Amino acid sequence: MCTDQKRFRQLMGRFVTGVTVIATRSNDQILAMTANAVTAVSLDPLLLLCCVRNESGMLPVLLSEKQFSVNVLAAGQDNVSRYYGGQRNGVSPARWTLHQGSAPVLAGANASFVCDLHTAQQVGDHTVVYGAVRKMEAAAQAFPALVYAAGRYHDIALAA
Repeated sequence: MCTDQKRFRQLMGRFVTGVTVIATRSNDQILAMTANAVTAVSLDPLLLLCCVRNESGMLPVLLSEKQFSVNVLAAGQDNVSRYYGGQRNGVSPARWTLHQGSAPVLAGANASFVCDLHTAQQVGDHTVVYGAVRKMEAAAQAFPALVYAAGRYHDIALAA
């Protein structure tokens, strides 16, 4: 990695982000990855985007299945983030809710958005995947949020 890339990554680490796990299903197998490059795009229609590394084994599956979920992690789910971020030690700590014909939804997440693939565009070393939100799930009361900054996980309370 060149000096500018290292510096860019270091300085972007000062930007506090939420932590999500993106999931899809193929042949009754759940594929998931941790992502913090997720944002709302539009209220009409409801659209969000996430960025997936072009080298990711999940990208071609996500594009072919045309359906995925974005699960906003709550405090205490950093083990789920680490597992789907590549630190796989043993069995996944995630519990998934599966509905017929739908992307998997992470149990205990602060919020989950089930999306149909709207469009995708390769930009640099990532593909920006736009999802049309067709279903939203959340607990009645928001849990404290899991956020990531400066290479570490932090928990923050959400205002009621």
